[in-house]
Amino acid sequence: MTDEKIRKAQGQRLKAARKAAGYRSAREAALQNEWPESTFRAHEGGTRTIGQDDAERYAARFRFDGVEVTARGILFGDADASEQVISGAGTVGVKGLIAAGGVIETASEQIAEGDSLYEIAVPFPVEEGVIGFRVSGNSGYPKYDEDDVVLCSKHGENPERLVGAYAAVITKTGDRYLKRILQGSKKGAYHLESFNAPLIMDARLRWASGIITTVHARHWRQLTELKSD
Repeated sequence: MTDEKIRKAQGQRLKAARKAAGYRSAREAALQNEWPESTFRAHEGGTRTIGQDDAERYAARFRFDGVEVTARGILFGDADASEQVISGAGTVGVKGLIAAGGVIETASEQIAEGDSLYEIAVPFPVEEGVIGFRVSGNSGYPKYDEDDVVLCSKHGENPERLVGAYAAVITKTGDRYLKRILQGSKKGAYHLESFNAPLIMDARLRWASGIITTVHARHWRQLTELKSD
């Protein structure tokens, strides 16, 4: 199969999932989920190959809307539509706290690399590689409430692809924020914006991952105890 045919097939599967989720158009889906509209349109139209991170983001959102779809299904169209979502489906490892305004110093969380502070149960299947951060404080209101959990990919993404979108970020100094990423005034630097906090100018980022979805506080429950030394 040619690259063009692969892109077209991916776009058709993405479009079918989007319609099944109740979005009337690609524009509506992009705007409601804060995805770059031009990128989503290109993915659905088959003019741009869908990457793994984007496929995971789309699939997680549409599953939350009640559609049985996974990233693998969007990318490859396996006949097994449910695609055997990983064992432990419906559980997410929470890596720590995150806030739009106050600084979360990651060094204060004494957990091993790749480990979680605790696990939570969520009301939908979750693919491997998805992690959570628990919102601290109300600096993200009205978009985020305290104790909401935001989900993103543990692998991170190029911040350039996240400009204009909300993301979990860790700065070069080790501080964690939940912010909208904006283009900075210097190469490799980004402004970090939120509703109720001053703009952070020209931050250098060590890690960033776009928000797949938000699990509201009343929709998750903790499964394991908080880890400590």
